[in-house]
Amino acid sequence: MAVIEGAALAIINPVAASGGARSLWRRLEPGVRGGFPDLAVHHTGAPGDAERIAYEWGRENPAGTLLVAGGDGTVHEAVNGLFRSASRARLGVIPAGSGNDFARNAGIPLDPWEATRALSGSPVRSLDLGQISFQTRGHAGARVFLNSVSLGASVRANRMARSLPHLRPARLRYALAGLAAVLSGKSSRYLITSGPTVLLDGAALNLTVANGGSFGGGMRISPDSSPADGILELVVLGPLSRFRALQALSRLQAGTHLALPGVRLMLLPGPVRISATAPTLVVEADGEELEVEGDLTVGILPGRLPLLFAPS
Repeated sequence: MAVIEGAALAIINPVAASGGARSLWRRLEPGVRGGFPDLAVHHTGAPGDAERIAYEWGRENPAGTLLVAGGDGTVHEAVNGLFRSASRARLGVIPAGSGNDFARNAGIPLDPWEATRALSGSPVRSLDLGQISFQTRGHAGARVFLNSVSLGASVRANRMARSLPHLRPARLRYALAGLAAVLSGKSSRYLITSGPTVLLDGAALNLTVANGGSFGGGMRISPDSSPADGILELVVLGPLSRFRALQALSRLQAGTHLALPGVRLMLLPGPVRISATAPTLVVEADGEELEVEGDLTVGILPGRLPLLFAPS
């Protein structure tokens, strides 16, 4: 492994993949240090740790390298910490979670050993970030996301999947959670606008704004989406019958659900505002839940994320 110059920090989520990330990192660490000899290592101990650690480190290291060994939730936290710190540090990801959709969307090898070998010696690629703005508990909030942000059935599915951490493989866990969410959920009414243009005014079972092709451990919600094209896509699952909703769910893995009646995909022309009749929205961004009061604004930050090893 070629040596990369500059400060480097590794954030490890030891409980990712039902605790398997801890032993995985012990085996990978000698090889990682071959490329980053002055590597500092921090293990997370609670939700929010990765964001806090990345923020504090990023403030002191505007041009270093941050490595993350964990799943999508850990990467999401770390990138938000870097973003808040205004650091332009390079990101390297070793997939060690259950879903690993960011690695899948970015072209990073899903095998952690291959991903480790690819951390250095490859050019940096600039990827897009999505950004959401909202009000929560009376205060303005903002987050960035890597894969997608969703409202509706997929939020319920994500919550159910997280309650079954030991069910393997992850694909089965997300599929069963999606089935339960579809069977128990109802459509909600949304108004989505881009400036003066109304994109949607009606009921939907699920909304997803996608920066990458997959979510939920490989479900191809927006198959042609790329985190490097400067465009977000909106996928709408309308007020489907139970049969049609189950049919759409069964096709998510292959990404063929878009051909079904009641399923729509739109390229977003710019930032969008999402409103609902409910006073509070529950939003899922890269698997992390947020409570939003009032409207949600979603936009894109083209080329904002410098990533190590993201082949075209």
